[in-house]
Amino acid sequence: MMSTATADTIPKIGIMGAGAIGLYVGGMLAECGVRVVFAARGRTMASVQRGLSLSRYDGFKAALKPEQYEVGGVDSLADCETVLFCTKSGDTEAAALELANSLKPGATVISLQNGVGNVELLKRLLSPYEVAAGIVPFNVVRLSPNAVHCSMEGRVLVGQSKASTKLADLAAHSRLQLEIHDNLDFMQWGKLLLNLNNGLNVISGMPLGRQFRQPGYRTVLAMAMEELLTVLDVAGIRVIGATRTNPRLIPKVLRLPTWLFRIAARQQLRMDDTARSSSWDDLKAGREPETRFLNGAVCSLAEAHGRKAPVNALICRLVDEAFARAASPEMSGEELLALARKAAA
Repeated sequence: MMSTATADTIPKIGIMGAGAIGLYVGGMLAECGVRVVFAARGRTMASVQRGLSLSRYDGFKAALKPEQYEVGGVDSLADCETVLFCTKSGDTEAAALELANSLKPGATVISLQNGVGNVELLKRLLSPYEVAAGIVPFNVVRLSPNAVHCSMEGRVLVGQSKASTKLADLAAHSRLQLEIHDNLDFMQWGKLLLNLNNGLNVISGMPLGRQFRQPGYRTVLAMAMEELLTVLDVAGIRVIGATRTNPRLIPKVLRLPTWLFRIAARQQLRMDDTARSSSWDDLKAGREPETRFLNGAVCSLAEAHGRKAPVNALICRLVDEAFARAASPEMSGEELLALARKAAA
């Protein structure tokens, strides 16, 4: 924990986007004494103003009192040296334009969003402020408007910026694992590789742990990943894994027999039964699907290079249909695999 005697000298960290990731990362920093300000609205603001509950797969629990952090509108971020940008990709432009009116001179914005392209968009909309990339390669679920649960192990990764070292120093006093990495642009493609499962989780309608035990779902995910890796090669884009596993090995591991997969991927499968994708949370909350920034990004990149990505296009279509019905089709892995093979053929 940080000394209260030095509280006034601790830089404020702003959280733009009080969703599952924003509340968890900000909450874990606030739990150890970091001065955190959440920009929220509506039901979320009213709930977080009453307190914030944090929990993790390893049994850690914390109930933060309102006096341990600040909550307000976007203008409450005006005195923050660093702002962690955690909105949904579809909200990036509107949120960035709103934030631009409140940022203090010299502030740094670090994107912790899914998908690719958000950092470039933020750099354009928030010029001349410094914008850096960040990655959250683990799962956090929203249990209620002011309660979040981290269901698996992982580290927050941030790129180089003038604020990154200070942020890493603050996180070092907390239970949040945060590291600075070079080449975050390439690593974002590695994160996208993992995020291709978000839509599949909507289609399956089941916890991630159960989904990964079904070979049909794993094979479809491997096919979607292989489409991305192929088009990245065509585009000459380098990819670095967002986890310790070589991204080019992941599809091969997914295709292993289930008994062998559970041995080879035992570290990655360290998750509890609450683990769901952020797209599943969006479905339940009635938000717009983020799939066009994930599987849709694969299709767009493929089209730009004269290729196709039929499995990713199939996932986009099925997710759009699920959101239109406001319900998961709860399709079996074998049924989905049959559709994927037909599409790929």
